[in-house]
Amino acid sequence: MISKIRKYQDSWLTKLILALTALSFMSLFGVSGYVNSAGKNRAVLKVDNMEILQDEMNAKLQDSIRKSQKVLGYDLELNDDTRKDILSSLVKQNLTDMIIMREAQKEDASISDELIQQIIASQPEFMDASGRFSPELLRRQLSYFDMSEKEYINNLKQNILSRHLVYSPVENIAFPQFMNKYYSQIANQQKVFAYISIDPSDMKIDRDITEEEIEQYYEDFAPQFEEAENRDVSFIDLKIADLAEKMSISDEDISSYYQDNLADYVIPETRQALQMVFDSEGAASEAVNLLKGGKDFYDVALQKANQDKQTTELGDVTADSLLPELSQDVFDAKLNDIVGPIKSDFGWHIIKVTKITPKKETPLSEVKGRIKNILQQEYAYEKALEVMQEIDDMIGNGASLEEIADKYDVKVVSVKGLKEDGSYKSISNKKYADIVSSSDFIDTAFSYNENEITQTIETEDSFVLASVNKIVEAKIKELEQVRPEIIKIWAENEKSAIAQEVVNDIVANLDEGDSISDIASRFNLKLNQTRPLKKGEAFAKLNSLQLNEVFQTPLNEYRLISGNGVTNIISPVKVIKAKAGTDQQLETINSAMQKDLEDNLASELIDDYAQDMDVRIKYKLLGLEN
Repeated sequence: MISKIRKYQDSWLTKLILALTALSFMSLFGVSGYVNSAGKNRAVLKVDNMEILQDEMNAKLQDSIRKSQKVLGYDLELNDDTRKDILSSLVKQNLTDMIIMREAQKEDASISDELIQQIIASQPEFMDASGRFSPELLRRQLSYFDMSEKEYINNLKQNILSRHLVYSPVENIAFPQFMNKYYSQIANQQKVFAYISIDPSDMKIDRDITEEEIEQYYEDFAPQFEEAENRDVSFIDLKIADLAEKMSISDEDISSYYQDNLADYVIPETRQALQMVFDSEGAASEAVNLLKGGKDFYDVALQKANQDKQTTELGDVTADSLLPELSQDVFDAKLNDIVGPIKSDFGWHIIKVTKITPKKETPLSEVKGRIKNILQQEYAYEKALEVMQEIDDMIGNGASLEEIADKYDVKVVSVKGLKEDGSYKSISNKKYADIVSSSDFIDTAFSYNENEITQTIETEDSFVLASVNKIVEAKIKELEQVRPEIIKIWAENEKSAIAQEVVNDIVANLDEGDSISDIASRFNLKLNQTRPLKKGEAFAKLNSLQLNEVFQTPLNEYRLISGNGVTNIISPVKVIKAKAGTDQQLETINSAMQKDLEDNLASELIDDYAQDMDVRIKYKLLGLEN
């Protein structure tokens, strides 16, 4: 089950996004991916009685994309291949977490809240300049990464379970030191490759297609030559904005709206403040006395509370953003007043108000026009619904689309030859092209019979009503219509067949012991030769897996590598051996091999845990089915 999703991600963008999402904030965030959430919210991952639903996976996708765009820029575009690569990693990570969690349940292993508190309090990321745990720094870090405290704690517990059940058991299995020099030599050796590329598009055809072959292709590929059903459709577009302009809004309505939404027109009072927090009331009172004696707030915070300037400054705050215990006193204080000591769950607080920005209220006179537009839009939508009911009554009484258009003074737009893919032969007014190509319009237009008026199609700013005027059923095109297409298909197949024959002949000659250079000359093919390459260096548009395969090929043997329609016959023709490397290089190699060994053993251990569990992955629902 798990091995199926261990695919290789080649794209540099994929690797970067996976690194960003997987390693963010102390390596505790999972990687998100791409899920089609249409239809019922069904489980896509299941381990015994634990499961993850489609909507949950889709939420992980959105979170991952948002985090990636935050770092890489909001114009970042992800193609389907990249999304699927990210999803594969997401599935693997979540499945691994579920297996570890299930194993922990079986072993009755749990993480106490006391341990979690100790770990959080010991993290350098959450310590102030004096080395003390700062709840404020914790909140800032979590806020920056859009993570709640509950999410952070859950991820921390998962990380501890992974360490206990998976990584600790394999850490003491060391990679042998004596192997360092051999791996160093392998890693640094270079190889020269000779290769021949067989591209079907380069092949020459020495005959023309016969009439019998054309007729046979026409019969064999009949579904490919089908002309899809198309329809002639007329429609009208009732703009909500047009209805809004006709709406009359009273001053009383505007005033009532203003009062009901007063919070939208008021900027609350804000204050800038300094804060120091103590574990005991006595220490806090001592600091208050120093401040009243004229001592600088920053100096007292540093000397008595071990707080640096950054930790001491609260910045601009509103009454709602402060702890409930502090809010009233801070916003009742005058400029430069000292407030406190006040007790909260975090300790004893002393606060100094350094700046007051009064509440600002925008008067009705300044927003009257804006409110009128809002009400016009709201009432216009309600009016549009009334109009739709009137239209339904007209349709019930046998009115045509043209009669409805005349009553509401709108133009009828005509579309000829509309297909289910959104293409069409012509449209009477091109400004409505976006409506015609929308999935809602197409689905509705193809759900009704000829001469029927459709139900209302609601867009962002209007209501659309359509009528099906003509239906042209799907049919197979005549032979003469598709003759050029058939000839093209035949030529492509013929060239592919010729290319395969050439490949077969070359392979036969190589198997008989001929060199790749002799074969290239015999078949009048170009022989390509690389410069000396280290393992992983690219050539011939090979991906990482293919490069690894050809690099492991023995000298003067060959590999057939196909991709994008081209077949490459590749043979290593020279090996340039390397020295073992310096002690520092050998140590680096040993560390890398040690990590690879631990990762491989950890994966095998997780697989072993999973053997006794009911593990299911819905590849089709995930959009990962091949």
